[in-house]
Amino acid sequence: MARKQRQVYSFEEKKFSANGIASTVLGLISAVLFFALLFLAFLLKGRANTWIGALGFTGIVMACCGLRYGFAGFKDECRSYFCSRFGTIVSMISIVGWFFIVCLGLA
Repeated sequence: MARKQRQVYSFEEKKFSANGIASTVLGLISAVLFFALLFLAFLLKGRANTWIGALGFTGIVMACCGLRYGFAGFKDECRSYFCSRFGTIVSMISIVGWFFIVCLGLA
C-alpha cells in the first residue's frame, strides 16, 4: 500500500529578487521598444532616420542586460524566482526579435 504524501505549508514570506525585477523591467522595455519601432518603421514606410537605429541598438543592449540580470536573480537565496523567470523569458524573446530584424536589415 502506498503511503500518502503530506503537503508542507510554508508561511515564510518570499520576496522578489532585485535582479529579477530589473530583468523584468529591462525585458519589458526592450519588447515595448521593439514593437513601437517596428510599428513606426511601418508607418514611415522604411524611411526612418538614423535615430530609429540608435533606439533599436539601445533595445538590444537592454535585452542583453535583462538576460544577464535574470540569470543573476537565480543565485539569490530564499527568493521568489517568478520575476527572474519572466524577465529571462521576455529578454530572450526580445533578443530573438532584435536578431531577426538585424538579419533582415543586413540582407
